[in-house]
Amino acid sequence: MAFVGIVTKQKEFEILQSVMKNDKDINIILITDANIESLRNVNFDTVIIDANMENWNNMEAFDNICKYTQYIAVNTDNNKTIDILKGTQKSVITYGLHHKCTITVSSISEELIMIAVQREILSRNGNLQEIGEEKIKKIKKLDIYGHMIVVICNILYGKFTKN
Repeated sequence: MAFVGIVTKQKEFEILQSVMKNDKDINIILITDANIESLRNVNFDTVIIDANMENWNNMEAFDNICKYTQYIAVNTDNNKTIDILKGTQKSVITYGLHHKCTITVSSISEELIMIAVQREILSRNGNLQEIGEEKIKKIKKLDIYGHMIVVICNILYGKFTKN
């Protein structure tokens, strides 16, 4: 089982958790400034930074968590979090509405979202997700960034990977 740590708002976390509840391979854990100390010994496979961490008091503990993770995904529309990645040797996946992100949205309709994968991503199983687009159904109450997080997790853990 993979542990995925996510820095996001409580409401978004709860929606993501309910969306991914049927996936027995992924256990998502909310990372906050208040609980970071208790998570020091959790070996996260992936850390997703969706919210701004500018006012966090314990960045040292967060940096320590990131040292041992395989993937770091960052919402680059939240530009202040990008400083966390300086000098990292991890597999970094950027997502957001910016055209240079690894994962972005190319179109939105009433029922579907077209997610664009703009750079190849090597999954944790060694499968290669090639550049392309995927149509996904909109998930009720989940914002556009949450949809991109779901796609990132699906790519990393084998759901969208094409051989």
